[in-house]
Amino acid sequence: MKKILTIVLCVFMLAVTTGCNNEEVGVKELNKINDKITEFYINNNDKAGNLGSHYVDEENKVVVVELINNTKEEQEKFRKEIIDSEYIKFVQGESYNTKTNE
Repeated sequence: MKKILTIVLCVFMLAVTTGCNNEEVGVKELNKINDKITEFYINNNDKAGNLGSHYVDEENKVVVVELINNTKEEQEKFRKEIIDSEYIKFVQGESYNTKTNE
């Protein structure tokens, strides 16, 4: 009986110290991911051509990345070059024209 209690106690302590994987991601972590994306595009403005926008969706616990060319290849390129996270959700984006006709 002592062996069983010892094993149960060890498993419980291991779960407490390492955490359980079913814990939801926090807004702080989502903001870190979003900040890394922002930082990449600030430092690599020439690579921003396919990015529509990106933002934190707190309700759904993801960082939404809008890609103008939202293909699997472009998503993989994004994950490889910028950041790979399970909390990124890719959606179809639009090109934004910031120039005005004067």
